[in-house]
Amino acid sequence: MTVASQALADHHRRCEELFAAVQRVAAAGDWNAMPGCVATLREALLDHFRYEEERLFPLYEEASGNEGATETFCAQHDDMRAALWILATMSPAEEAKRYCAELRALQEQFDAHAEEEERRMYPEFERVLKR
Repeated sequence: MTVASQALADHHRRCEELFAAVQRVAAAGDWNAMPGCVATLREALLDHFRYEEERLFPLYEEASGNEGATETFCAQHDDMRAALWILATMSPAEEAKRYCAELRALQEQFDAHAEEEERRMYPEFERVLKR
């Protein structure tokens, strides 16, 4: 794995660590700590999405000549942004079961998204961007 792909994989690992921290807080039932933990996770996810959408994806599409090649990934980012918005509108203490279900669903979306990027797109990015 080259430097660019490694950096992006590191972004994914950081988000996975934050998901694990949120899950530990949820398992402990520390609802007062939950909003802060989720806010940290949200910022890491949004920073990662911005990096890909503003820097990596346009560079890839320009270099490959394949305009729109990253639309699926951007749509997945939008779906996860919507899930983050839903979480921001909920009270973990008042809706603990639903809140945890929303968090699990977001984590499943992220895990599938990250796996697809790392397996399918990162090698393609490296191939095209080395030209």
